[in-house]
Amino acid sequence: MCFLIHGIVRMILAKVKSINPSKLFLISFHLLFLLFWVQGCTNNPATGKKSISLNTMAEEEKIGRSEHPKILRTFGGEYNNLRLKNYIRTIGNKLANVSELPNINWKFTILNSKEVNAFAVPGGYIYVTRGLIALANNEAELAAVLAHEIGHITALHPSSRRATGTLTGIGVLASGIIFGRAGSEISDLIGRYSMARYSKSQEFEADLLGVRYLSRANYEPKAMASFLRTMNSFSKYTKKIAGEMGGESEMARIFASHPRTAARVERAIKIASEPKAVRQTNRITYLKMIDGLLYGDTPKDGIIQNQTFIHPSYQFKITFPMGFKVINRSDSVMARHADNSQIQLRLEKKLKNKSMTRYLSQTWGRHHKLLNHERIVVNNMAGATATSVVVKNGRAFDIRFVAINGTKVLIQLVFTSPKNYTGKHATSFKETAYSFSQLSVKQANIISGQRIRVTTVKKGDTLSKLAQKMEVKNYKEECLMALNGLTKFNKVRTGQLIKLISR
Repeated sequence: MCFLIHGIVRMILAKVKSINPSKLFLISFHLLFLLFWVQGCTNNPATGKKSISLNTMAEEEKIGRSEHPKILRTFGGEYNNLRLKNYIRTIGNKLANVSELPNINWKFTILNSKEVNAFAVPGGYIYVTRGLIALANNEAELAAVLAHEIGHITALHPSSRRATGTLTGIGVLASGIIFGRAGSEISDLIGRYSMARYSKSQEFEADLLGVRYLSRANYEPKAMASFLRTMNSFSKYTKKIAGEMGGESEMARIFASHPRTAARVERAIKIASEPKAVRQTNRITYLKMIDGLLYGDTPKDGIIQNQTFIHPSYQFKITFPMGFKVINRSDSVMARHADNSQIQLRLEKKLKNKSMTRYLSQTWGRHHKLLNHERIVVNNMAGATATSVVVKNGRAFDIRFVAINGTKVLIQLVFTSPKNYTGKHATSFKETAYSFSQLSVKQANIISGQRIRVTTVKKGDTLSKLAQKMEVKNYKEECLMALNGLTKFNKVRTGQLIKLISR
C-alpha cells in the first residue's frame, strides 16, 4: 500500500505543471492527504514489510497510557498479587528483550477477570487475565500468549488498524457486577477495542513472531499449539455450561475474534522456530506460582453459590428459583429458565430521602407504561413494584419491576415471563424478591471465592476420583480435564502435579 501511495504522489508531481489552475486547490488537498499517509509508511523491523503508522513510538506510548486506566476500570482492575505480577513481568520482559523493539517501555498487566483472554494496546501495553493464567499449564504456554501479543505490537498491527479505522480486539468484558460504570467512556472504549477482529494474516504473522521470540528466549515453541488445544477444550466445557444457561460461551467469542487454529499455529512453529538443544517449559515452577490464584467470580463483585448471589462488598444476598440457571454477567446477574422466563438484577446507588414509588415511576420506569404500582417492605427495607406488558416478535411478555432500597445499595429486579407462564412463576418470583436480605459485617467477611489449588496425585487416584474434589456444580470431570490440558485417554501419574478448583 505504501508503494502504491508513493507511486501516486510521484505521478501527481510529474503532472503538476499541466494541471488546470482552477483544479489546483483540490489537487493540492489530495496531495497533502497522500503525503500524510506516506509519512506513516515505515519499514517494519519485525516483518520486513512496509507498515502504515501515523504515530511515533512516543505517540504510541501516549495512546497506551491514556487507555490503560480505562481498561483497568472496564476489566475488573489489576489483579494485585505482587509475586505473580513480578513473575509475569519477568517472563514478558524476557520475550520483549529478544524482539525487534526491546527498548520501548513494555508494560505487562494482569487483569482481575475470570475470562480467558489476552490483548495488546499501542505503546507496548500487554494485558492477560487471571482466567487465562489459570488455564495455562506451564510457563512456556503463558510465554506463548505473551509472545503472540508482543508480535502484534512489533508488527504494528494495533497501529495499522488504528490508521485504517479497524482497531484490534480485546475480546470480552470481565465478569461481575459493574457499579456505576455504564457511561460514555466505557461505550467508547468498547467501541474501539472490544470484539473487533484481527485478520487471519495478522494472527498468523503474530504467531510467526511469537514463535521466533519463544525460540530466542529458549522456551518450547510447541507450547503455543498446546495452549490453543487447551483453550479449545475449555471452550467446549464452557459451551456446555452456557448452553444450560441459554447464553453464548464467552470462549466462543474469543475464538471468533482471534481466528487461529492449532494447525495454523503448528505451521508457524515449523516456519519460525529456531533450533535449540534444550527447550524450557518450567511446569513445576509455574504451577507452584499460581497455586492459590483466584478463580471465577471476584468476591468483591459478588459470587454465585448454588442459586444464591452473594455480594460481600454491599453486604447482601438474594436467592433465585430452582430451575433457573444463574450467571454473573458484566453488568448484571441473569437467571434464565428453559421456557424463556428470566430474572435480571442490577445495582444502583442507594436512595436518600426519596419515595421508592416515585423512584420507580419517575426515574427507573419513566420510559415504561407501568401498572399496578405498590409499596412493599422487604426485610425492613423500603421497596416498590409495578407491572407492564411488552410484545417481542409477536409474543406477549409480562414484566414485573421491583426496586428495593437496601442498607448499602439499591437493587433493581426485572421479572419477565411469556404470558402463558406468568402464573407458573408468580410465587417463585415473589419469593426471590423477598429473599433479598442484608449480611452482617462478620458474614460478609467470611465470603471467599474459588481458588486454583495445585495438588500432588496420590497412588490410586484417577481422573474420576480427582474430579470429585472439584468445587464446580456440573461437568466436574470435563472441567478437570480442560483445566489441566488432559483428555479421557490420559492417565494421571502418581507424583504428578494437577490443578483443582476449591474454596
